Amino acid sequence: EALDELLRRKNTAISGMLALEVEKDELIRRLQGRGKISGRADDQDINVIENRINVYNRETAPVIDYYNNQGKFEAVQGMGSIDEIFSRLCNAIDRLNN
Repeated sequence: EALDELLRRKNTAISGMLALEVEKDELIRRLQGRGKISGRADDQDINVIENRINVYNRETAPVIDYYNNQGKFEAVQGMGSIDEIFSRLCNAIDRLNN
């Protein structure tokens, strides 16, 4: 609500919210893989990853209901190949813009 109010004062608005839906085990695997490539220690620590997931579920996921009630939310299946996920994201953006 605070973000919408701020944007209203700036004569703009959120047109849509996308959320990639990915199984928890896959999220962990992806982050740990990124950690191995990037050398980021935080992406290799399962406790840090679990905390990130908990923070998302507690603090970010509730925004879904807010924008879903406005018809501005689109869930996107985040499992599959990069090309498949990209295609799903493009389709979701198109649906939100129509």
